[in-house]
Amino acid sequence: MKKFALVLSGGGFKGAFQLGALKYLKENWHQIDPGASEMKFDIVAGVSVGSLNGYMVAADQFENLEELWKKVGENGVSEIYTSDFIDTSAPSDHIKMKFNLEKFIRRFMPTIFSRLSFWKGLGAIFSPKKFFKKLLSEAQQELSGNLKNFKSIADNSPLEAQLASMVKKSAIRDTIYKCGFVSLDDGQYYCFRHTDFNTDEDLKNGILASSTMPIVWRPVSGINAAGMQVRNSVDGGIRNVSPLGDVIDEINKDESGAEYTIIVINCGSGAVDRSSFDDANIAQIAMRSLTDITLCEIFDNDLKEFMRINDLLEQADTLYPGLTLYNYNFRSRKRSKTPLRPFNTIVIQPADGALGDTLTANKELVEKRMAHGAQKAEQALQEMMELV
Repeated sequence: MKKFALVLSGGGFKGAFQLGALKYLKENWHQIDPGASEMKFDIVAGVSVGSLNGYMVAADQFENLEELWKKVGENGVSEIYTSDFIDTSAPSDHIKMKFNLEKFIRRFMPTIFSRLSFWKGLGAIFSPKKFFKKLLSEAQQELSGNLKNFKSIADNSPLEAQLASMVKKSAIRDTIYKCGFVSLDDGQYYCFRHTDFNTDEDLKNGILASSTMPIVWRPVSGINAAGMQVRNSVDGGIRNVSPLGDVIDEINKDESGAEYTIIVINCGSGAVDRSSFDDANIAQIAMRSLTDITLCEIFDNDLKEFMRINDLLEQADTLYPGLTLYNYNFRSRKRSKTPLRPFNTIVIQPADGALGDTLTANKELVEKRMAHGAQKAEQALQEMMELV
């Protein structure tokens, strides 16, 4: 019996690459599973944008997934988030900051406007030094108080509204769907099955948290699943950019003896593009540090380790047929009772520097990313066929 697992990495708006790859796989599934009438995954796991794309695949809502990315291309990033600090209307391939002094004052010092009425403003004429000294003191106090609640530079309410209309636990049938996120309270990575979430809203919040980049968007306050509440959760990619381990754990629970093929669609190439950051803004610095460098390194190490162990197991089976090797539990510092086994693996990832900035999207970029995803999926299937 053949079964298939799908692993989708993080990557923000680079997630259009995953859609392009998935669309190609869907149209050419017969190459992977001859005789099958349609693309079908038994396990789907994702973090960040991979959790969103993964839910739509697991819930058999591929047309809705295509429509979502079409809207992102047409309307830009405002389809997903708004911001007083990031220019969401800029057609550039890179993040552009914006600063509106009036909006800044209204957000962080809302009472200052009321103190600048015509009559109170007369104080600036008759006693300017005293007036401005008092005004600056009041502004400093109000700004200090309101900055405590400044948790993000953007608002992903548009994404939350779309998820609320789409996400239902009951929509997922005959597939195990898992999404991962990290709690800022305890620093732990949590990954739950869709059936673990208490309600549709909790599942929605889980996907939202998994897609919430720290600093960019506000943490999700509470998610109820598996008899616990996880507080202040953000993008699972900061600890587990490619949930390969989550998928392997699920496969190890399967006692059917099925032969699994794991398909990994990664939005990063494993390399960091060289670029000058002499004039970079705060958003570009944050995204460069978090996504391009940190997440790239996490995924690269994760995938390297998986492929290395997979290859060693294949070598061992060739030299010593029937030999059983066991996994090592790092926490307990002991060998576990879980036997290791190799998997058929298809890895689809972009060429270096092909996808642009994580937080930018426009019609040209979305189409470019989708086309590149299809191209790399075709290449991966050709390589698979050559090995058969």
